[in-house]
Amino acid sequence: MAAAESFFVTRTMQALEVLAFQSCSAPQVASVLRVDPRTARRLLNRLADDGWLVRTEGRARTYSLSLRLVAMAAHFAERSPLARAAQPAVTALHELTGATAHLAVPSYRSTLCLVHRAGGPDARPQVRELVPAHASAAGKVLLAHRHPWRESVLELPLEALTERTVVDPAQLREECAAIEARGFAVDDGEYRPELEGVAVPVAGADGDVTAAVVLTGTRPLAVRGQLEAVRAAAADVEARLRA
Repeated sequence: MAAAESFFVTRTMQALEVLAFQSCSAPQVASVLRVDPRTARRLLNRLADDGWLVRTEGRARTYSLSLRLVAMAAHFAERSPLARAAQPAVTALHELTGATAHLAVPSYRSTLCLVHRAGGPDARPQVRELVPAHASAAGKVLLAHRHPWRESVLELPLEALTERTVVDPAQLREECAAIEARGFAVDDGEYRPELEGVAVPVAGADGDVTAAVVLTGTRPLAVRGQLEAVRAAAADVEARLRA
């Protein structure tokens, strides 16, 4: 690939990443990407003409992601090898315990629920729901094993979702070290006051931790007593990924 083509591809993906968080003008995108505003405007207009972005008209044009891109991401998430490998294990974990079982992956400063099995419509987190990484069992187990990502999450202020949420970076680093050593993480009312959770890491074929199998429920369910079942489900996902 020629240098100019490589530059265009890289900047295109970076521009989409910027717009995933909020609508922006061409100068705003140019500032983040560190390119000339005219270069950013040409790139954004091309993406808008092809249907990947929505462009407002008027003197101060802004750009946002279109539903075409959202639909593509949703199809990929549902059919990804990781999601397909996790579906049987997550389903079996829910049927065994009666609690909400899901598979979560890192997503910027949050975790994304990729696979979800539960008995009722109100069980959380729902599929494709984003949960702040520092406030959930899934997020903390991923922060513990993905060190560069952890530092990118902890470098900005953290939100206290409940009175139990830990927002001190030093305290979270200590907790992550303990999680990495013991191999699981717990959430005791840190995301929602009535919920608790336990999470175990899932490693890909290369050995890197890419996801977490999680069991959540209200406190009477005592999901932390189901740690071995969660470990077995995570091992099942890893075996399916290797196969």
